[in-house]
Amino acid sequence: MLALSPLTNLAVGSGGGTVKPLQLALPVVTLGSLAYTALTAPGAGGRRRASALDLAVVMFVVVAAASSLQALEPEESLKKMGLVVTAAALYFTVLQVCRTRRDVLTVVAGALTGLVIAGAQGIGQQVLGRFSEAGFVVDGTVVQRVQGSFGHPNQYGGYLALLIPLAVAAVVSRRFGGRLRLLGALALAAALPALTFSYVRGAIAALVLGSLVWLGVVRPRAALAAGAAVAIVAVTVAPATLTERFSAESRSGADVSLRQDLWGAAIDIYSERPILGVGLNNFAEGYGRLPPVPRTATQRRLLHQTQVLVPPHAANLYLNVLAEEGIVGILSLLALGGAAIGLAYRGSRSPDGTGRVLAFAVGSGVLVLAFHSMLEVTLLTEAALPLFALLAAVAAMLALEDAREGA
Repeated sequence: MLALSPLTNLAVGSGGGTVKPLQLALPVVTLGSLAYTALTAPGAGGRRRASALDLAVVMFVVVAAASSLQALEPEESLKKMGLVVTAAALYFTVLQVCRTRRDVLTVVAGALTGLVIAGAQGIGQQVLGRFSEAGFVVDGTVVQRVQGSFGHPNQYGGYLALLIPLAVAAVVSRRFGGRLRLLGALALAAALPALTFSYVRGAIAALVLGSLVWLGVVRPRAALAAGAAVAIVAVTVAPATLTERFSAESRSGADVSLRQDLWGAAIDIYSERPILGVGLNNFAEGYGRLPPVPRTATQRRLLHQTQVLVPPHAANLYLNVLAEEGIVGILSLLALGGAAIGLAYRGSRSPDGTGRVLAFAVGSGVLVLAFHSMLEVTLLTEAALPLFALLAAVAAMLALEDAREGA
């Protein structure tokens, strides 16, 4: 299940016969697995004390459901609600099935396999010339981007950036064993070129910043050396086109202004329904109902006052959740993020070497996602599946450690 998560939106067929079989198969299999393990796994039935992260995951689902029930267009919420429920079900399934260290490492292998698949798909698209429609222009030349099976290159890049720290940890640490180290190397070999071909500035910057910040929290001295190494690599190795993508010349003021326009619209939408928002995946509906004349900082668009388009989201997870799920939603998101960071920090202090390395990688991924979420809504995509599964794997590893100490 976890390995197939980047293929959730893979379309099979052509024309009017196109179908996305995994959109239904993954939720069904995940929910079925949760039901089965809840009934059969040793220790099921409520003997495990609920953690802060358990409660935060449940709260996240409940708030999303409550927001969806009162949405402007409830049917628009179904797909995202299915994703949220599937991610939560995967979290609790992993908690149930991970009874040994080998079980935890199997989850890690699944996440790395998914990264291999996603990266290989992007490389294949680059080689075959199957590009996204979301390209950009450098010196009058259109540069094409890959996006895997995701809806946009930004979401694809966010998925890759989230899992790259796990691949790095698998390669550099001997705790995971030879097979996982090889799998991690394959994942890196696929993911790094694919991330480059996606040209997602936000994901690349978030990968560097999130990893360095987390390293600074856990190992401050190592963070200084890592920062210097990253700077050297960026200057000497980065492809010219990617460097240009970050340059001031290739970033027009229109891009920044457009994001500000979307962020202002999100605040306007929130002000109309501040408690539970306009409903999960209903940003476009709320945007379309903004008043036709300036009232606060925005106006009913013409997107960015030039395009006859309705944006699907706010290009910022936090503002998007505020608009779609209101103040209750943003509180549930912050609770989830805080609990995830707390779990990863505790794990990074674990005396168990394997658990410590895993928690470090997952903590880096959480911060990468947190920074990238300032420019994208990656959490509400297929990236939620490996994230929730890996958080559960860290929790399971800590539970195993607690059990050993209590024995």
